[in-house]
Amino acid sequence: MERLAGETDCKIFALKGNHDSESVLRSTEKVLEGKFVYSGNKTVKIGDLNVFLMNSHYVQGIYEIPLTKVPENGDILIMHESVPVRGVPAPSEENFRAICKRFKLVFNGHMHFFQLNTLSISNLYMIPAFIPSREIKGNWMLKYEYPEGVEPEVRETPFGFVVIDDYSAEFKPYTPLQKIVRVEIKGEKAEDFLNGIKEIYEILQQREDRECLRVWVETNADPVTIERIFWPTIREYKEILTMDVLRAKPEPRITTPTVIEFEAKAFTREELIERVLKSVSSKQREIVRRIFDEIFTVDYLRTKKPDEPAGFKKLLEIISSNYKVSDAFLTRAWEIVKGRD
Repeated sequence: MERLAGETDCKIFALKGNHDSESVLRSTEKVLEGKFVYSGNKTVKIGDLNVFLMNSHYVQGIYEIPLTKVPENGDILIMHESVPVRGVPAPSEENFRAICKRFKLVFNGHMHFFQLNTLSISNLYMIPAFIPSREIKGNWMLKYEYPEGVEPEVRETPFGFVVIDDYSAEFKPYTPLQKIVRVEIKGEKAEDFLNGIKEIYEILQQREDRECLRVWVETNADPVTIERIFWPTIREYKEILTMDVLRAKPEPRITTPTVIEFEAKAFTREELIERVLKSVSSKQREIVRRIFDEIFTVDYLRTKKPDEPAGFKKLLEIISSNYKVSDAFLTRAWEIVKGRD
């Protein structure tokens, strides 16, 4: 970084992303005094432009960026957030529109690809990755698949940077010294995975640029197979640098719901609870018990006009307790429901 700043005679400005440490950023600023500036949540003057660099608000799931944390106006905003594209849980489109109205140009990292006119917002740009970090995030230059075929799919570099000139932005592609490789290996049993690794890695081993390869493997194998078969076999190919072995997201299973036959018969509350508990899996029983204990109480069921919105809000809280969702997700879900009253 010091060499980059020195050779270009430019200052490097930084904000805090979701994988960054503020203490490390501040330490870097001290070491590279005058060349590196940690500017998170501050407006800096670059030339004639007022540029606000906003630290990431990222949390898992749906969340919102507080408008109180964003300046009322400025020339450029640089941020690092999830964006609601490709099914990604993120702040709402309305949240982004409100923020983008305050600036002439808005640049967002975290998504790791270049895109203009994002969410049909003319001044919202996605910033590409310069090189892969912890995850490949779809940024590959060569892709091998097993058992579909071992001829690689080749594409131009997705990496690069953005040059701003007179309130317009242009993507400048960058080809790193490393060649980023995605390897997809699918199988049903240990022998399939072993054959797939050996077949593809033998091909990689024969490449003249093998020392430049940086490989990410994705597989449908379980964690035990990855630990006992993938890694020991991969390590045999010492000239190939494998960055990680990732589990592919399983395809959603379509299940037939259990139908509870109540017939034309009245049940006491206790009989109903017992029947429902028998019809669900052991993992769901705790949720069912909480629903009856905290929502469908005797008093609630006896009320002629029960507080249905309060009951539904409590239902959201109970169901989400078994999942890693933020408070912001519950707030957002509740706001959507209220908006449809």
